[in-house]
Amino acid sequence: MANGSTHPRILFVTPDVAFMPEGEGSRINYIRAKAGSCGDFQAELISSLFELGADVHLSQPDFHKIFSINSRKEKAGVSVKLPCDRVHLAEDRSIFYSRSIGSNSEWENIKISLAFQREVINQIIPRVGPDLIHCYDWMTGLIPAAAKKIEIPCLFTVQRFDTATSLLSCVEDIGIDAAGFWQNLFYDRYPGNYEETRDTNPLDLLLSGILAADYVNAARPLGLRSIAEGRSDYKYSPLGKLLARKWEAGCASEIPDLSNPTHNKKRDDSFRPKAHHAGNQKINDPVKGQNIPSSDNRTPVKCYIDLYETILQRPLVALEKKQVPPTNKNSRAKASGVEAVSHRKERSAKSYALAIERISALIAAPI
Repeated sequence: MANGSTHPRILFVTPDVAFMPEGEGSRINYIRAKAGSCGDFQAELISSLFELGADVHLSQPDFHKIFSINSRKEKAGVSVKLPCDRVHLAEDRSIFYSRSIGSNSEWENIKISLAFQREVINQIIPRVGPDLIHCYDWMTGLIPAAAKKIEIPCLFTVQRFDTATSLLSCVEDIGIDAAGFWQNLFYDRYPGNYEETRDTNPLDLLLSGILAADYVNAARPLGLRSIAEGRSDYKYSPLGKLLARKWEAGCASEIPDLSNPTHNKKRDDSFRPKAHHAGNQKINDPVKGQNIPSSDNRTPVKCYIDLYETILQRPLVALEKKQVPPTNKNSRAKASGVEAVSHRKERSAKSYALAIERISALIAAPI
């Protein structure tokens, strides 16, 4: 699983329909984000990293039905172009014919999530060989624990506090060998042993992702700082306690608002910790929250680049200055003229030195 690239390789794992194949002929060569600030920002982040020369890869579910519907709607969005070997679509029948995540039942979403994570863990991670994995939300909650087992650092981004639960037996029945990393998952009650936990103690997918990840971040409107500091409704909940531990350990941070900086709407406080489930529900979308001012003037993309380099402890891209040839005819002609003058001066200097040498030889010669 060695990475042959000279730069660190980052694998993005997202369950959203953030990227959609463009047309039938170039199904993987060209992907674009659908409408929506979260998806657009993911595309912007990956585009920026790719343009900088970073070795980035993307994995998402292969939603055949959703791709077909979105392609007919022709929604505008941020576009990103990646080589075909950089995009990895997880395939499963439950994914192929799925409707949008928001319209599915809780069990359907859990089934899609487990099938997606099975393909990422069993097929995509070994094939890509990443140096860092960047996961998004509860539908990737098992991946940080699986990555920890094979010593790959993982960044877990919380875009919303939606979550779901499942038994280890269901996870393993779908084809994920969780026996090797079950201790790094978050359960409804403290686990005694594997056999007892497997069939009776549900695991929480969002909290498992947060627990096992090397680093956790969230958009500022979610209020990760206030949760970690005990200034929210989550203070006594498992989520609040877990985020507080991550924050105190220096393994959690907020990123600037992913939407337009001028966007400022009243925060939706109707979403409460007890309302968590994976089915039909109104989700507290981070891009619609209140824009919290900060002294950090970095862009979200720059924040992520700095975060990746901190986790990897090495530069993401080796910056090398290259000599760029002139682009227009006048510049090329001017450059050619300068080179010609320089060449003539050098030739004249050599001729003059040769002449002085000959004269000196004649003077020194005996009469």
